Amino acid sequence: TTTIPHTTERPTTTTTKSPIEINCHYLHPPRQNGDSWKHNQCTNGTCANGKVSYEHVHCETPKPIACENNYPPIKVFDESGCCFHYECQCICYGWGDPHYVTFDGTYYGFQGNCSYVLVKEILPKYNFSVVIDNYYCDAPDGLSCPQSLTIYYQSYKIFMTKKDVDGVFTSLIYVNQKRIIPAYETKDFRITDNGIETLLVIPAINAKVSFTGLMFSIYLPWDKFSGNTEGQCGTCDNNRTDDCRLQNGTIDSSCPDMAHQWHVADHNNSQCTPPPPEPTPIPSPDCDPHICHLIQSKVFESCHKIIPYEPFLVACIFDVCYMDDVTIGCTSLQTYADACAQAGVCIEWRNYTNGQCDFTCEKPKVYNACGPQVEPTCNAWYNFKFIQTQNEFSVMGDIQLEGCYCPPGTTLMSSSSNYCIPSCDICPLPNGEWKEANETWVSNCQDCVCDPYSLEIQCQPVACQHQPPLTCDQEGQVKVVETVDCCQKDKCECDVTRCSTSKITCPVGFETEATMGVCCPTYQCMPKDVCVFNNTEYQPGANVPGDKCKNCVCGDRVDAQSHLHIIECQPTECDTHCQQGYDHQAVPGQCCGKCVQTSCVVMLPDNTTHTIQPGSIWIPSGDKCLKFECVKIMDQFIPIEAKTVCPVFHPEDCLPGTEVIAPDGCCHSCVPKYKPCNVTKGKVYLDSNGCKSANEVEVTTCGGSCGTYAMYSLEANMMERSCTCCREVSTTKKEVEMICPDGSKFNHSYIHINKCGCQRTECVTPEVTQVARSRRRRR
Repeated sequence: TTTIPHTTERPTTTTTKSPIEINCHYLHPPRQNGDSWKHNQCTNGTCANGKVSYEHVHCETPKPIACENNYPPIKVFDESGCCFHYECQCICYGWGDPHYVTFDGTYYGFQGNCSYVLVKEILPKYNFSVVIDNYYCDAPDGLSCPQSLTIYYQSYKIFMTKKDVDGVFTSLIYVNQKRIIPAYETKDFRITDNGIETLLVIPAINAKVSFTGLMFSIYLPWDKFSGNTEGQCGTCDNNRTDDCRLQNGTIDSSCPDMAHQWHVADHNNSQCTPPPPEPTPIPSPDCDPHICHLIQSKVFESCHKIIPYEPFLVACIFDVCYMDDVTIGCTSLQTYADACAQAGVCIEWRNYTNGQCDFTCEKPKVYNACGPQVEPTCNAWYNFKFIQTQNEFSVMGDIQLEGCYCPPGTTLMSSSSNYCIPSCDICPLPNGEWKEANETWVSNCQDCVCDPYSLEIQCQPVACQHQPPLTCDQEGQVKVVETVDCCQKDKCECDVTRCSTSKITCPVGFETEATMGVCCPTYQCMPKDVCVFNNTEYQPGANVPGDKCKNCVCGDRVDAQSHLHIIECQPTECDTHCQQGYDHQAVPGQCCGKCVQTSCVVMLPDNTTHTIQPGSIWIPSGDKCLKFECVKIMDQFIPIEAKTVCPVFHPEDCLPGTEVIAPDGCCHSCVPKYKPCNVTKGKVYLDSNGCKSANEVEVTTCGGSCGTYAMYSLEANMMERSCTCCREVSTTKKEVEMICPDGSKFNHSYIHINKCGCQRTECVTPEVTQVARSRRRRR
């Protein structure tokens, strides 16, 4: 109790003492003697005999409690704000692949790629629940990681996830299926994001939910949720024995088995499959989880008494040794550091990991281990609402968390931008960019400036210069108006529809050449590199038909007047030499005559030639059995070769003195000794007109003696004669293939004797025979 004495000034005008003042009128408001009032939230005041005394509200001594989750109990004040009692904290964590710590501190690991209930009310009171969606982040090893959180509160559905957007790991947050940009606030909750962690605060139930993509945390007050939670986070009742509670209220002996029972069907995950058997950790024999020991080192010493580190240390060692990857332990360190920061102890720990747990922010932002959850911006209204206003969300301003922030000396332009600017003396633009004070630019044909005093954009139409008159008088030109730098200017443009469509026709040897004018083409006839004769073009070097007695070609010289190439002609040279058997004769209407065949030419085996006149027969001197006759067939003179085939002649078979030679000197004959008339055969090659049979041909003759006699008849008084001749009785026509020197072939017919016999014939006296021979010669 505190007593405040009261003093009065001594009167200077009288010696009479004033009565003692027992009231407390000097207070504001004045108080009467005996009045009691509430001085402040936890102090009562009393006026007694002019003195004021103050007394603290009486509070019962709080009872100490022990919390199963090893978190220190927190002070919870009553409605007066003067007295408090201790309560345990209901905090559930999940991180990594993943590791879970229930509200009451039970640690377990669980692998599942489905959606599961983290927490829900056993008896609905606030309509609050949280669902997690896991996915296999390392499927071959059966490891799963958190993918998204969905928080249900009253009529709200708040969805949090992290996605790669254009190469940047970005927070995506949806409220009732509508994407929002933090900081975001309604009358019921606030959502913030610092580039690493998304934080949801619900003041009415004192709940906090955070999510980073690889970890989550759920903070619930004991007085509102004790004994009324279930799910993978267990029951917050300061009793670990019921942490593995199933949906039917029974307790499972295994929390990993329990965790699977909280599967939510078809919740953001259509590819859900039952979890594989939990892998048996086989630490590497060379495992050295030195990074994990940072949790129990002096770096985190200031947090050890506030947040128990044992679950995080166990999880870190498991991850590092089972996965054989040191950096995977960073998630456990980050989760523990976040738990410490949420409890008010911010620790700069990444500098002690030798770069293994460094975090790189998207430029221009930089990493800050202890930054505000809501970063100040150049938007005064935004700063006032989310930072300066004192309300139920103000508790968030005392929390410092690691995140990505603008570098020192710069300020974030707006919550929806990623611009860090050195000064907020700017004028924001609708597209999210900005202009500095006094900066000028042109927008929508207006000259704009960022006014340095009001920081407002002031614009006025662009001033345009006077343009002199423009004349468009060329063919095809038309005057148009165009806008250049926001000013209208006259311009001459081409309209090809205004060009003349008539074209000239050029004579043979000339071609139309177009020359482009300002807009339209002009046409003229230009000579080609050709000669022209009888309206036909000829290229240089080409023959030009004309006078039959001249050879004309298109020359290289160009005529000075026509500008066409000149046709050059030379007299035609005639060849009068003809081969043997041909004579050169003039051809009417032609410049040169031609060689005309006039005789036959025979080529002998010794490569000598002989000319035979038409109708003549020539017998080579060396072969009396061979003769050639020149015959005209169609328009050609062809030598016909005839070779006499003599019968086989054996002088020993002749009657002595009867051997004679045929008149043509070819064959020998005689009166043979008696020999029957019969067929004699031999094989030779047939020749005809220089062509020879392909194979030897069997040649037949008739030869032998027949009965012939002459005797005197007394009765007739004359010589009676009987003559018979050995001649063919039966013949056959046969064909043989002939091959000529030029390779051509044809079939030749000849007579083959099948049978010979003696036939009666006329007996001719020697005189008659001689006359007949003379007649044949004259022929």
